[in-house]
Amino acid sequence: MTTPQHADDFLHDLRLRSAAEGGVFWMDDEHLAVFEPTAARQVSSANWHGLVMHDRLIDTLRRRHSPQMPWTRIRTAWLTQLHALATAEHTSDLITRMRLIIDARLGDDVDLVLLAQDVAVRSMLPLALTGLTDRESDRITQDLDQKLLRLIDRDPGGSLRHRAHFAAVQIRAGLVVRRVLRERAAGRRARQQDLTDPIVDLLPELGMDRALDVVTSVLTAIGGPPGSAAASVLYELVRNPQWAERLTGELRAVETAAFCAAPTKAAPLTHRFVKEVLRMWSPPLLLMRRARTSFDLGSTRLEKGCSYLVSPHMIHRDPRFWQQPDTFDPDRFLPGAPHGPADRAHYVPFGWAPKKCIGADIGTTQLIALCHLICTRYRLTVPNADALTMACRFAPVPQHFRGHLSLAPPDDAEKQ
Repeated sequence: MTTPQHADDFLHDLRLRSAAEGGVFWMDDEHLAVFEPTAARQVSSANWHGLVMHDRLIDTLRRRHSPQMPWTRIRTAWLTQLHALATAEHTSDLITRMRLIIDARLGDDVDLVLLAQDVAVRSMLPLALTGLTDRESDRITQDLDQKLLRLIDRDPGGSLRHRAHFAAVQIRAGLVVRRVLRERAAGRRARQQDLTDPIVDLLPELGMDRALDVVTSVLTAIGGPPGSAAASVLYELVRNPQWAERLTGELRAVETAAFCAAPTKAAPLTHRFVKEVLRMWSPPLLLMRRARTSFDLGSTRLEKGCSYLVSPHMIHRDPRFWQQPDTFDPDRFLPGAPHGPADRAHYVPFGWAPKKCIGADIGTTQLIALCHLICTRYRLTVPNADALTMACRFAPVPQHFRGHLSLAPPDDAEKQ
């Protein structure tokens, strides 16, 4: 297992090499690092172009052939649904779900990384897959939780028994998704306003196995990065009490209706805070891809079939593009700030178009909402806050991050 220190050293060495070699270099004989913003955008765009869903291996072996499905068609269906979900009512419902989850842990000594994961996943799950029974919801959440624990190296386990349990949990979650798709398509279960529902309409062309893959990709997306980002928000609030005080002043003055209607406009300072958290701690730290076509990158050529890595984290910490990149300063996102991003290509916490994360807007809203709750409704107490550190694994993970939450006094929470 890679220790946090080894991972930090590895990333530090990569940053030095990237700065020295212009952001594009061979890490070894098989893996090309593409950490230069323009090159990363071009490679990501070309690699995504024309991508289709092919038959799964089991379908090929059984000679069951389904029509090719462009990923752009699936993405368009999701974006249309997300647009319908971008309302003040849905934002209010999201905040209510987050609040209820936190309220249940008041007064406890809690692992704040796991609490952040719980808040992020359980509040977002209805947007991806709703209309579930309690048992179905528990099975989906259990699968997402164990995947996160494996990614952040929390008791990953290597025994045969552990791997069998991991697989069994995945299978049970997959059976839930299959049941939902099948019953919605047959009219035995009500259609819902979630990201699974557009896939029901595509089911005849996709087939059940590929439809399962598509829905699972959405569930996996809400099961890792959002929780990591939420934990990083809590980490920076605790580490920067002066910023927490500034956010509290802004958020207490915001009317609930205005906040739910347009969080980024109603709370611009908080939005800058969230943007800076995502600049410094955008998960995942490294993304490995396989080239679907060949690319010429100046003096380097990436051949089809070779592996390459891209990394928002590397771009966000590159001193060629950011002044004082290791300093936490949300005001770098003020218009015209000299230490801010040179252009959009240098700030990519949700990836690159046209494959940029479809949940970028709702994810940002969730993080701003978390700030709103922590700064106005609760008091978060963390012993030895100055000694907290962040470990770099699959995603940034605050270390030994424990504390407890209590309700803010009534005068502090009057806006709630």
